Amino acid sequence: MTSSAYVTCTNAGKTSTWHFTGVVSVEHNLALNLSNTESEGADIVNGARNLPNQVTLNVLELDTEHSAGWSAAMLSVMSSLKRSRLLCTVVTSMATYERMLLTEVVATQDEETQEGWSGSLTFMEYVPVSAEHAEEVKANSNSSIRTNTGTAGTKKIAKGVLADLLRQ
Repeated sequence: MTSSAYVTCTNAGKTSTWHFTGVVSVEHNLALNLSNTESEGADIVNGARNLPNQVTLNVLELDTEHSAGWSAAMLSVMSSLKRSRLLCTVVTSMATYERMLLTEVVATQDEETQEGWSGSLTFMEYVPVSAEHAEEVKANSNSSIRTNTGTAGTKKIAKGVLADLLRQ
């Protein structure tokens, strides 16, 4: 038995896919960061910025559904995926999310999951700072910004000028 939600990742030209024994729930967090200090435009709010998408898979991994050691191997793989910071694709029945990083692994082994573990895997969208997004963080183009155009070196004074200055 495998769930409909899964994770794929490409490393060194090789694509790996991980299906989970069961996905109990999927949390989709698609949020904005609002700033009350910005003005409102005609159709948009200037102070609203998209936050990276976040998806949390609440999973169940059991050896009884696969083979002895399966759940431990799956936890090790997810931990390694987080440590290596590889970009993944998270596929759910509601949406597919690309350029996702596994940011948190929480695993619990208890009385109900003695032959495995249950827990959550939190993925966050990686949005690099680029020229496309630089406009969002630049200062207002009407603001005045001091620019240093000189050097911090010592000034050379001509001998005649220096002699005149010393006489005064």
